[in-house]
Amino acid sequence: MAINGIHHVALNVRDLDRAETFYTEVMGFTVTHRFSKGLRHIMLFTGNSHLALFEAPELDTTSAIDTLSEEGYQHLAFGISPKEFDSVVAQLKEQVADVDGPVKRGAGQSVYFNDPDGNPLEIHCDKD
Repeated sequence: MAINGIHHVALNVRDLDRAETFYTEVMGFTVTHRFSKGLRHIMLFTGNSHLALFEAPELDTTSAIDTLSEEGYQHLAFGISPKEFDSVVAQLKEQVADVDGPVKRGAGQSVYFNDPDGNPLEIHCDKD
């Protein structure tokens, strides 16, 4: 087997337009594909892989997210360079109501927050 990395991770969202605004304007990702067959969804380029957002307006993911993130600590982490970390954290705190951190994690540091649908996210930088 010759796996060469993660192609994409998929998240469910209730409102694709709202999620697209968050992931493009706050996170700075770029939409690369739009799909309307089956579940309406988009693919966003994150810098080294893709994030797929699937619209499921009637799907209540609150209890699943709570169970996975609080008991199993499931989340999606994005990397950033140490020289950009402080600036990005400041911008994030202006745009997102609840940001936890920065917190020292190993040799680096992280901040934690949720997207508009409650999906737990992290921005992490490793030490220089």
